Parts: sequence; C-alpha cells; structure tokens
Amino acid sequence: MTELGNVEVREEEGVVVAQVSGELDLSNSPATGKAIEAALPASARALVVDFTGLTFLDSSGVAMLFGLVRRLGDHRQQLHVVAPEGEAVGRVLEIVDFGRAAPVYAVLDAALDAARGA
Repeated sequence: MTELGNVEVREEEGVVVAQVSGELDLSNSPATGKAIEAALPASARALVVDFTGLTFLDSSGVAMLFGLVRRLGDHRQQLHVVAPEGEAVGRVLEIVDFGRAAPVYAVLDAALDAARGA
C-alpha cells in the first residue's frame, strides 16, 4: 500500500525545494499546495517541486501545479518540476503538456541548476 502524500520543504541558496512523496490526489492536493505556498518566502527566486518520490498524481494534483505556476508568476518567481522520465507522474505531466507552463526535469540537480540560473 502506498502512503498518502507527504511534503518536505527546504531552502537552498534562494531556491525553495518541495519534495513531495507518496500519492497526490483530491484528498491531499489542496493541503499540499497550501503547505508549499506557506513555506515559500517572497525573497525566493524559484520553487522546485520534486516529484521523484511521488507514485501517483491525479488531475487535482495537476491543477495544484498549474495554480502554483500562476501564483508564482504573479510574484515574478519561477516554478521548476522534477519528474523522472518513464515514471507514471512524468507521463501524466507529458499528457497534459505541463512543460509549456513550467520546465520539467528528470533529475533534481538539473532543476536546481536552472532555478539558480547556472
């Protein structure tokens, strides 16, 4: 059995990293989005949402991501998403063409480099 979603947030050199694991669905995506937003200071230049440990993502989780893109854009902040290639979550993001809203990376280091402007 897979656990419900869990989010851990930390800051690395002006970039907030939110690692989401377990499952992200209607039962927890609103609370997960609020937790991520609450941990995002106005001084952060970017947010990286790391879905490496996520096993399931439904449409409410996708809607949460699009909402984050909108809210971060209002504050001139950027969103970067990590979703390993070939995994279910990455396929969902491909199907909804999420890459047009925010960049999606296969590994965390690539997302961090891009968020830092490397």
